[in-house]
Amino acid sequence: MKRILDKTIKPFLIIAGLCTALSGMNAFLPQFTVENILKLPFVENYTIIVQHWGMMILLLGIFMIISAFRVSWRMPVLIYSAIEKTFLIFLYILNISYPFSTGFLGAAVVDAIIVIYLLLYFWLVESELAWTFLFQTSNRNNQLDLFP
Repeated sequence: MKRILDKTIKPFLIIAGLCTALSGMNAFLPQFTVENILKLPFVENYTIIVQHWGMMILLLGIFMIISAFRVSWRMPVLIYSAIEKTFLIFLYILNISYPFSTGFLGAAVVDAIIVIYLLLYFWLVESELAWTFLFQTSNRNNQLDLFP
């Protein structure tokens, strides 16, 4: 399984990054995206937050693609990606009984696939590196050093 993950991580990051970056349409075409992709009524008062969210997700997708080629970017980008995507899945499940949740089904399914792959990747390929990255202690009085 580890060999499969080693061989598939680059194409996975490129494809997952492209899928993630597609939500960047919210940044540039908020009304079109909200009404036609998410199938929600567009509320003009929410334009700024929709565009902001779209830009954040666009950048995450771009960073995922870059991390396919720059291994030094991989761990922080994948940790952030896993947290962000897990939270969207959590929000979808939390709100599944509301009619507006249907617009987020596609994103929740894609994000669930990405999170499952990333969990396998962290567990089988990068477990030691992930723990070191998250909990590396410095020599300064055993203080937690998140950014060595």
